[in-house]
Amino acid sequence: MGTKYCPEAPRQKMISLMYLVLTAMLALNVDKSVLDAFAVVNNNFMQTIENFTAKNQRVYNDFNNAAQENPQKAGELNKEVLKVKASSDSLYRYIFSLKELIVKTADGPEGDVNAIKAQENLNFAAEIMITKKNGTALKNAIEAYRSSLLALIDTSNTELITSINQSLSTAPPPKKEGSTPSWESSKFEGYPLIAVITLMSKIQSDVRNAESDVIHHLYAQIDASSFKFNKLQAQVVSKSDFVLQGSAYEAKVFLSAVDTTVKPEIIVGGSTLPMMSGENAGLYKVVTSREGKVEWSGHINYKNPDGIIVAYPFKHEYEVAKPSMTVSPTKMNVFYAGLDNPVSVSVPGISPTNVKVSITNGSIQPGATGYVVRPDKIGVLSTISVSALIDGTTKEIGSMPFRVKRVPDPVASVAGKIEGAITKNELLAQQGVVAKIPDFDFEMNFSVTSFVVSTSKGGFVVDKPAKGNRFSQDQKDLMKGLNPGGRLYIESIVVKGDDGSVRNLPSISFKIN
Repeated sequence: MGTKYCPEAPRQKMISLMYLVLTAMLALNVDKSVLDAFAVVNNNFMQTIENFTAKNQRVYNDFNNAAQENPQKAGELNKEVLKVKASSDSLYRYIFSLKELIVKTADGPEGDVNAIKAQENLNFAAEIMITKKNGTALKNAIEAYRSSLLALIDTSNTELITSINQSLSTAPPPKKEGSTPSWESSKFEGYPLIAVITLMSKIQSDVRNAESDVIHHLYAQIDASSFKFNKLQAQVVSKSDFVLQGSAYEAKVFLSAVDTTVKPEIIVGGSTLPMMSGENAGLYKVVTSREGKVEWSGHINYKNPDGIIVAYPFKHEYEVAKPSMTVSPTKMNVFYAGLDNPVSVSVPGISPTNVKVSITNGSIQPGATGYVVRPDKIGVLSTISVSALIDGTTKEIGSMPFRVKRVPDPVASVAGKIEGAITKNELLAQQGVVAKIPDFDFEMNFSVTSFVVSTSKGGFVVDKPAKGNRFSQDQKDLMKGLNPGGRLYIESIVVKGDDGSVRNLPSISFKIN
């Protein structure tokens, strides 16, 4: 989203980042609080949309005034702008209708998009958007809308073109585990209903943001030196309205339409701001020292065509937060010794390239996605510490401890059974003994290296050992002599894991049917 054209973009980026973090947290099967957090983010998106709508309407009003006062200069541009408004409103309403359809399908005819009951449901959104192809229709509508906006932008304005392409992108996501999901499935499949509704609100917000960028771009085409049809308004554009405590907050302060032959005087707190090189904008920069919302204001002195100095007041706010971090083990809430444990590490508002991680009792290295941890000692905590490069200075963000456990023992089985009744034919059809860890998310294989088959014969216990995992001929001959009601025991089972560890497993027994 282009911050050059819309001052709401940093807030929009912050809310979008919150959405991505919450989506990632869903992979951890967290509780209802995450669903509630999606509702909060959705409300933030709707508030942002209201702000965009109000600001855009003021630009449309300015265009209308300009067209009435000077049809020759602004008449044709006003027609183009009205087309932008019509197509933006149409796409926005279409997305809302899809949101409403999903919610009413889930909650019934009385369903309310603003009060969703079936927040956790995973099926209705996919049914409406994937199975019934509404996701494809929405993708086509976004692409058509994007093309219509790009057709109105000068080809030399590569920054705005890139911004529109990124904010309204319908490109499929990167390949994941060898597959290439579609844009539709990556947005609407496998997520709780509240998450899908929030994402669709984000798309609506992106539409309003793109609309704002384009109409501001078109407005700049009007001769700004003629004040008779131009409503001047002080604007504030900051690098971000969400900054970490101790880091710097920066903002541009300028008039939305300027006369390049006249330099404005921008005053904040009784002091005149320095002007930025090559721009009619002042640079406001302060080092943040306290947490919470910070409001600041000032005024711009500007000379109108009649030579009179007019003051245009402005005010703005930004949010200061304490440094925080998110460390989430990808598969479990513990680390397993001898395995590659995938971990995601991020610091909100900080580029991943500026985040540094370290660990005690083990090693941590960048992986295909996130990091890979290899812990050392079992029973000793592995603590991940995170620091970040902020304004050229490395700052400690925080740390999080993780328990280190031994990989669970596998379970030995024959014919998929660990005990109970088995027929002689079924037993003789098997090749040998298998050992696997049930319900384990990691790739960890064990091979049987030796075992003993025993049974009672003529009042004596007969043992037949074997190396490897296959039944020996002596063991098979012993099985052939079994009678219904007899017992077969597989004992002294020894296995070896991929990590080189050797385990002794409990015996298993079968009754012959």
